[in-house]
Amino acid sequence: MEWKNIFKILLFTGLFSNSAYAQIYKIDYRMNYRADSLSEEMQTKDMVLLIKEKESKFYSRDQYLNDSLVMAKEQAGAKAQKKYDYQFMTIRDQQQKKIYRFTVLLRDLYRISEKSPLFKWEITKDTKEIGDYTCQKAVLTYSGRTWEAWFTTDVALQNGPYVFDGLPGLIVSMKDSKNNYQFALTAIKKDETISISYFSTKPLDVTWKQWVKVQQDYYNDPYREMKSGNIKAVWQDENGKRFVPDYKELTKTQQQYLKKNNNPIELDNAIHYR
Repeated sequence: MEWKNIFKILLFTGLFSNSAYAQIYKIDYRMNYRADSLSEEMQTKDMVLLIKEKESKFYSRDQYLNDSLVMAKEQAGAKAQKKYDYQFMTIRDQQQKKIYRFTVLLRDLYRISEKSPLFKWEITKDTKEIGDYTCQKAVLTYSGRTWEAWFTTDVALQNGPYVFDGLPGLIVSMKDSKNNYQFALTAIKKDETISISYFSTKPLDVTWKQWVKVQQDYYNDPYREMKSGNIKAVWQDENGKRFVPDYKELTKTQQQYLKKNNNPIELDNAIHYR
């Protein structure tokens, strides 16, 4: 019997036996994406999908590693420096039928709660081998993008990167029709050391409408907190001499950056700055 079939049996047994519900499965994905849809430059980010019972968490590998370190240090009565890399982070709660999106702006972590989307997948008859997995193709139109996903039933999990799920297997590879976002599975293992509910800082709950206002306010005056003194910043030239920056020019540069790098996974959620 091939190892992948043995793994499938073991994983299925582990997931659905009565003694297995404390287990967490860690799925690694490599994500390539364009922050600016008009640019040819692709950025790469390693992501982690944690799955436990009816809950899953998708976030950066760097944040996962830092959270693991901080939790281990705290259990030992020590402290560790915390990171705040929550870009693209989502939590899916299947029991409550909700998804939570997270994003950081300046010093704050924001959490936006919504009903879980019902994905209308079109499963095709196309199949191919990806690594050690036999995969089948599915197509989805969601939030302004058309997606092509390849899933496998060789692994008894029905999850995928970001908020995507609902296929009869694990998503191994996925990309949108314009190749702005690509996800590729790189590893699967169990992890008993991390908690899905752990955050390095307490999130602020906001509605989508409130979050849009937060983003627009930041766009209008991105250096407001520094100018008011709420955030302390020291500006120095190449010789170490302090100076007062031209906030008007800095604001113009930052606004241009925000408009260019406005290509989210869910295209319908792009902020229309004004």
